Amino acid sequence: MGDGTERVESPETSRRLKRFTLIVTVALIIGCNALLLAGLWVSGIDLETTLSNPELYDPANGHCVQVTWVKVVGADGLVKVCSEWLDFSDISGETHVLPEGKTLAMGPDGNLYVAGNPAENFRLIALMIFAIVVIVSGMWTKQVLIAKYQDHLHSINHHSV
Repeated sequence: MGDGTERVESPETSRRLKRFTLIVTVALIIGCNALLLAGLWVSGIDLETTLSNPELYDPANGHCVQVTWVKVVGADGLVKVCSEWLDFSDISGETHVLPEGKTLAMGPDGNLYVAGNPAENFRLIALMIFAIVVIVSGMWTKQVLIAKYQDHLHSINHHSV
C-alpha cells in the first residue's frame, strides 16, 4: 500500500472483508451504545429534567391559584411568588407547581428564574466528554480491526500463491 505496490483483491477476499466490516460495525454500535447507556446510568443524570426548562408562572398565559413567600437569590427578604397555577396552554387542566428543591433567583431584568445546580452541570459536561471519547474510540477501533483483518487476509492469500 504505502510501498507503491497495489493489492489486487479476489472476490472471496472482498466478500470476507465486507462481512467482517459489517460484523465489526454492528458489534461496535451495540457495544458503544451499551457503554454510553452505562455511563448515563452511572452519572445519575436525569436528562429529562436537566435539559428541560423548569416552568414558572406566566401571568400572560395562566391564572395563579396559590401564592407563597419564598427566599429568592438576588432579592432582599422574602418575595411573593405564585407557587401553583393553571396554564391556559395546557389542555389537561391540571395545576402546575414550582419545582421542588430548586432555588429561585432574580434576574437583572427583574424576572424570576430557576437557578441551575453547578454540580449537575459538571456531571453533564463529564458525560458529554465520555460520549465523545467512546465514539472516537469506537471509530478508531473499527479502523484498526479492519486494517489488521485486511492485512491478515492478504498475508493468507500471499502465502497460498
